[in-house]
Parts: sequence; structure tokens; C-alpha cells
Amino acid sequence: MRLSMFTKAVFLRVLIVGLVAVYLGGCVQSKTTPGYARAGDHIVIGVGGAARNAGGTPALKPSDLTITLTDHNGQPFNLEPRFIFKSYPDYTAAINTFSFDGTNQLAGLVGMVPYDGAWFVVAPLTYPGQYNSPLPLATGSATISVSSPKLLNTLSNNEGNLNAIPIEIIAGTAAQDVDFIKQFSGYINSPASFVIGPNTLTGINDVGGAFLAINYSDDSFFTNGLLPVVVPSAHNPYVQLHYNVVPNGNGTGTIYVTLLNPGGFRTVATATPSSSYLTDLTVRMNYFSSGTPAQAKTRFSVDTFKSYYFDLNGDAIGSIYPVLTHAADL
Repeated sequence: MRLSMFTKAVFLRVLIVGLVAVYLGGCVQSKTTPGYARAGDHIVIGVGGAARNAGGTPALKPSDLTITLTDHNGQPFNLEPRFIFKSYPDYTAAINTFSFDGTNQLAGLVGMVPYDGAWFVVAPLTYPGQYNSPLPLATGSATISVSSPKLLNTLSNNEGNLNAIPIEIIAGTAAQDVDFIKQFSGYINSPASFVIGPNTLTGINDVGGAFLAINYSDDSFFTNGLLPVVVPSAHNPYVQLHYNVVPNGNGTGTIYVTLLNPGGFRTVATATPSSSYLTDLTVRMNYFSSGTPAQAKTRFSVDTFKSYYFDLNGDAIGSIYPVLTHAADL
């Protein structure tokens, strides 16, 4: 059977849209994982892209989320956001290609960006903090809503609605499955870390990069002599980061960080395939210590005299400067 050019075009369009729907790693989940559960089970909810739905926020904490399950009888129950973590697609994943070649626009997924990670939350269908006390959920279809001042609900035909994520409640109850939940604890953001980012990006459309100088005052604070590491907050491969730890020989030292992208850091609206996003200007510094956040804050500081952001021509931008924020304060 031979297909007309029109028929082929329609078939190709349907195929592309279908493929995009399969690879929505950077969008809101259209269903929970699993799509059906018993009272007492733990479920995973995808709440959207780190850039697209959360604006590149460096931390999404349980206290940032309100999760409500409304069961088949219309009874609402508050769910606890027990674990929150980010997941990123492989660099060669189709979701990145779709964002580059415009297929996402064809499918109506306006605002999707390549290399965007997604935030996921693990929630038990139990009373908060009582993981062996299942909720009295009616069996049948139910919906879950997730709200947060840090999340944008980008509902479309091909992605989920944060206000009404469907789930099927089946008969029976479940005890806490420790083997299931323990796999998530290692993927949450380390509390022993700082985020370094611009004080403001108001009125800024593009940045070339940053040079940062972070001082530490007491290397005995570090466990087993392990020095801090500095990493990009995002996984965009166009981001180039280099850092060097320079001890002074008396327990103090400075961590020098160079962050750049030859294509620039730009807004989503002005970005090119070879640029990064302004949210990618944020870097994370992980340190290795059993000390408290209050102690860590006294050990580290940004040298604002040596640190600066620069434009696409390499000239310093005087209106913005780096700010060091502990993970506990995000």
C-alpha cells in the first residue's frame, strides 16, 4: 500500500507527538509511579522540570510542598513529601533532541529546554511520620495535587496537571517496604553544601560567566583532610567549570572557581542551542564534615573583592555579585 505525501506527513506528526509523550522526563508526570497503590504504599510523583517548572531553584525541600490526595469518596488526606530528589536524562536522550529540533513545540510543549532535570517526590500513603499507619483510603480512582510557591504548573495535553494527578487506590493495606524506600535516601541533596549564585538577575539577559574566590578559615573542619568540591548545579554540557583549591599552609585557603559558556548564559527566551540558561550560573560546593551548618557558615566566605560576573565580552558586570548560601537556608 502506498501512502500519499499528506498521509505520510500526518502519520509522521502523530508518530513524533507520540514519541514526545513517551519521553517527558522534564515535565510533570501524567501519573504516579506506580499508577495504582494500596494504602500504606510509597509512591513517586514527578513534579516537573528543574528549569521549566521550578525555575532552576537550587533546592526543593519537603517544607516547600503541599500534597493532598482526594480519594474516590471525595475525602482529602494530606501526604508527607518524605524524599525529594532530581533526575537527569542521558545527554543523548531523546528529550534533549526534541527540545533542540523544535519537536516539543510541535507537540505543544512550549518552554521545554534541553538537559533539564526533573524533580521527583516520594510520598507515603500513610499518616505523616507514621509509616506503618495506612490512611483509610476508599478504593477506586483518586487524584493528587501538589502545590508549591517554587513550582509552575505547565499543564498541557502531553503532560500532567499538578492539580490533578490520577492514581488508582486498590483494596488492601501495605506495611512499610524498607527495601523500596531506602534506595531514595542517597539521592537527595547533601545537607553539607553551599550554593553560590548571583544576588540578583533582575534586568540581566545574558552573562558570559563568573570568577569566584571562596575562602575557608580552618581545614581541621574537613573530615580526613578531604577538601571541598565545586560542581555545576545543572547538567547542561555547555557549562564549563574549573576550580582549584589553594591552601595557605596555616589551615586557611581559597577555592578559585571559573564558570563559563562561550555561548553565554541567557534567558530561556533568548537562549541558543549552544548557550546555557541564567539559572545555570548557580554552582554548588560540597564539603566533607560532620560539623553543623552554623559551624560551616563561620568557616567559609566569598571574597567579593576578587569575585565577579562578566559579560559576553569578558568585562565585569558591576550590578551583580556572588552570594554564598548554606543548603540549610535554601
